[in-house]
Amino acid sequence: MSIEKNFKKQKDYQALIQSVTDCVVAINRHFRIIMANERFKDQFGVHPNTLCFKGWKNREEKCENCLVERSFEDGKPHQNEETVIMKDGRAAHMLIKSTPVRDEKGDISYVLETATDITEKKRLEQELKKLTGNLEQIVGDRLQSLRKSEERYRTMFERSRDAILLTDAEGNILEINQAGVQIFGYTNREELRAKKTAIELFQDREALRRFRREIFREGFVTEFEAKLTGKGDRVFDAAITCNVMILEVMGKVTGYVMIIRDVTQRNQYQKKIEQQNKQLAILNAISMTVNSSLDLRELLKSILDKMLEILESDSIRVYLLEKEKRTLDLVAHKGLSDAFIGIRHIQSRRVGDGMLGRAVERAEPRVVNNLQRSGDKYVDVLVREGLKSTAYIPLLSRGEPIGVMAVSSITPFRYSSDYVAFLSAVGSQIGIAVHNAHLYENLKKAYKDLKDTQDQLIRTEKLASLGKLAATIAHEINNPLAAVLNYIRLMIKLVAREHFTAGKLNDISRYLATMESETARCGEIVKNLLAFSRQSRMTMANHNVGEIIDKTVALISHELELKQIRVVKNLQDNLPPVFCDFRQIQQVMLNLLSNSSEAMTKGGTLTISANGREDEKFLEICVSDTGCGIPENLLDNIFEPFFTTKEEGKGVGLGLSVVYGIIARHNGSIEVKSEPGKGTSFRVLLPFRQEDLENLDA
Repeated sequence: MSIEKNFKKQKDYQALIQSVTDCVVAINRHFRIIMANERFKDQFGVHPNTLCFKGWKNREEKCENCLVERSFEDGKPHQNEETVIMKDGRAAHMLIKSTPVRDEKGDISYVLETATDITEKKRLEQELKKLTGNLEQIVGDRLQSLRKSEERYRTMFERSRDAILLTDAEGNILEINQAGVQIFGYTNREELRAKKTAIELFQDREALRRFRREIFREGFVTEFEAKLTGKGDRVFDAAITCNVMILEVMGKVTGYVMIIRDVTQRNQYQKKIEQQNKQLAILNAISMTVNSSLDLRELLKSILDKMLEILESDSIRVYLLEKEKRTLDLVAHKGLSDAFIGIRHIQSRRVGDGMLGRAVERAEPRVVNNLQRSGDKYVDVLVREGLKSTAYIPLLSRGEPIGVMAVSSITPFRYSSDYVAFLSAVGSQIGIAVHNAHLYENLKKAYKDLKDTQDQLIRTEKLASLGKLAATIAHEINNPLAAVLNYIRLMIKLVAREHFTAGKLNDISRYLATMESETARCGEIVKNLLAFSRQSRMTMANHNVGEIIDKTVALISHELELKQIRVVKNLQDNLPPVFCDFRQIQQVMLNLLSNSSEAMTKGGTLTISANGREDEKFLEICVSDTGCGIPENLLDNIFEPFFTTKEEGKGVGLGLSVVYGIIARHNGSIEVKSEPGKGTSFRVLLPFRQEDLENLDA
């Protein structure tokens, strides 16, 4: 804190300085005025932040025998007499004193200079030498001036709203104003002076020791807070500002001036604000916890930890309502013994049973500030655990009770209405947490059911695709099998006729080679078909999309040939691998290629392209045909389950719905463009990397 700000805090000290008749000014190390009393401003017209030697003494540089500089250097008071020019142009002879003022660390904060106008004194001294006969008149005038000054101080003394005490050097109370009498609870000054010394006003001896140490070291204290005692049992919080009175001639401490302000109410307000801030901090922390997790037990544990960390309670139990059985089951607790928690009626309680059960039954808080007088049937168990008081707070969700929270203390503690309201707010937060957790569990179950349904749809569509492939694959396999069968029959005839000449052996070798290649061809077709039809869980790994496309085209190549459909593949060289499920992406490609094939009844061109760079997020696959196209008014519905434009018996409308679901599970996207009579184009985007699959649940 800056010197200037520290100085400004000393309001009562400033009040004393403003009231003196001398000119008083405070000067920092940089010779700038940081405070001046009204008399100084009236006499010299100087304001704070002005250089002292420039604004006060009309110099361009500091004084040669600068008292401020000397006090900062040796830490001692200094004084000097000099003539200065007042604001009105009058030359005045001043006695100037510099006194260093130290901070709490013992460092000099500023130098306090007092300027006493001794012009009159000097003049009187001179005239006394000449006019000794006028001495009585001069003394009389001076006494009159002193009486007026005393009247001014007495008015300030009596009108102060704070207690002002004057004591002697030993702390005996010499004088106190009326405000002080009232603050300490006495009826008159004599009663207080007869019973108390300033030392006896302090309730805490340690506070008194610190107060005396500071006043002896600094010569003053400002806003020192301590508990003081008054009449009878009255104890109040006080802010004390105290200054030492010194006999100027001998430098002896003659007493103390104490200004005492009752700050009990202020401290109570401050304490209440601090408590409210703590409660708001708890509610904020609980709210953040509620929003950070959906695991109910983890949530309740975190909430209980945060509550006991700040609250004045010692233990908490949380019960949730089982509506069908109408029982309250303990789901979380903190600060209680295992033996207590193991008791059957602590573990579970019927609604309406005991104070805890009635809190839920009536959906309103119940407070027991003294358990031994509660009349609760379970009081003995609670008392054995050492509990003194308990607040039962219903947990509400959308206005309906879903449980109860029991907050207990092992020390005498009264649950105020404000405190119960705060606990009810916490109970509402817990109710929200429970509601959210139940919603989350229901959502998880619904998602699992949806995922199971989606898997079933994929399996159903796969079976449908297998049915479509059966006829074309049968033709594909029949041709090589017929060739193999013919060669087998020919060799049987050769064996029966024993026509194994040297020339025939070459033919037999050629027959066997043909049989081998045709059989291998059948095996490859069957292998691909089995691999496609195999049911398995979603297995994610890096795969080459080009390989998936090639294997899918091979499955329906015979069908495409029969329909005179030309296949054009534009696959980028060295395609980066895609993190996906091989079989499901093959299912996507098969459905798209089959749809394109069915759309080109009179032949056409099927174009398949794949492009993408590894530094991009998505790989693009396009499947385009030159078929009949899709009407514009149907484009928004083609991915809906059971929507189809095919004739009855040729499709159930699940193919594109399954495609959409698989792409969505891969966190990709699919879009379609079509023009009736010209063809259709499907564009699929698949993420390259695993970290891009944020929503994937394998």
